Amino acid sequence: MLVPVEESLYNAFENGVTADKILSFLQQNAHPRVDDRILSVPENICDRIRLWESNFNRDEMTRPHYYDEFPSRDVFEAACDYARDQSGLQWEDSKKCV
Repeated sequence: MLVPVEESLYNAFENGVTADKILSFLQQNAHPRVDDRILSVPENICDRIRLWESNFNRDEMTRPHYYDEFPSRDVFEAACDYARDQSGLQWEDSKKCV
């Protein structure tokens, strides 16, 4: 039974391997006992691999930044507002201005 691992597939996508190439490889290297009349890779697995490729191509990851030691509360709040507007604020501590 084929159980694809999302992380391994993402590593392949990062190295330029497409979902179609992965599926072609799996189909060409299916066990000889697999009947030629049926799909050697189940349709739900094909769909899952293509979905993960689509998600990989859509998502863009950037490294987070931690900011502290703001010169004033106003600068801290302005930075938080900007990060919120950009959908980039992941966490803040208003009491500590970080």
